[in-house]
Amino acid sequence: LKFAAASFGGWAAPVLSTPLAPRPAAWPLTNAGAMGNACCTPGPEDAEVNGASAGAPAQAASISQQDNAMSRGPAPEAPPARTPAQTPAQTSGTAGGLTFDLAVTDLAQAEQLAYGSVFAGFGPSSAGYVPVDSQVLVQYVAANTCLPYADVDMALLQVAQKNDEMALKLENFVEVMRDNAIQEGVVLERFLGLSDNAEAIQASECRSGLLMLKEELGASGAAVGEARWDAVFDAVMANAEPAVSMDAWTDYCRKTARIARVTQAAKL
Repeated sequence: LKFAAASFGGWAAPVLSTPLAPRPAAWPLTNAGAMGNACCTPGPEDAEVNGASAGAPAQAASISQQDNAMSRGPAPEAPPARTPAQTPAQTSGTAGGLTFDLAVTDLAQAEQLAYGSVFAGFGPSSAGYVPVDSQVLVQYVAANTCLPYADVDMALLQVAQKNDEMALKLENFVEVMRDNAIQEGVVLERFLGLSDNAEAIQASECRSGLLMLKEELGASGAAVGEARWDAVFDAVMANAEPAVSMDAWTDYCRKTARIARVTQAAKL
């Protein structure tokens, strides 16, 4: 640079002989932004120093989530799926296949099943015998047959004589229950009241007469129920003739009473 002297009031100021290059209108911002980014963005060496502090917020958040999960405790187990309420089975009504329909269609089998369960409750011996003086046996026969209490002992002794032990087996008990379902005197009296000649009655009168027997059967008759009597009469009179003899009437009355007795005994 060469200076030239200029005089200003006696004071000489140096003057540049070569002019300075003009200043750019504006400095580029791209370099400044890059520099700023470079200054503010941590490098690899900074990451090593700041690694623990940089990961702390994320780690704290993870711990916080774990603490919340632990404080809430395990998720409650889903309740078991509900199943339809089971309707309880009819006690003794369907056990072993014993139903009211069986009593109507196969009376002997129904009696074997029903009275077999009752007999087991008497506590038979290992050989299957119950002594004739068993009080539970005597009381049951008196309450569920047409026999008066005073006549029960004799009826039991008569069937027990068939065995050497003078005691009852199941078949003896079933025989007592079957043969004493209704009094013979009642059967004969009803027949004579329905017959004009004491020899036969009309089938329609026979059915009406059987319906009146339910009064003689007491609780056993009530156990059948009004809605089921027609099924009983249809079964016992399936082979009835237009004119019903005394023997046929007696057979119908006995079967009707036996069905009613077994219905009550097995709670059908």
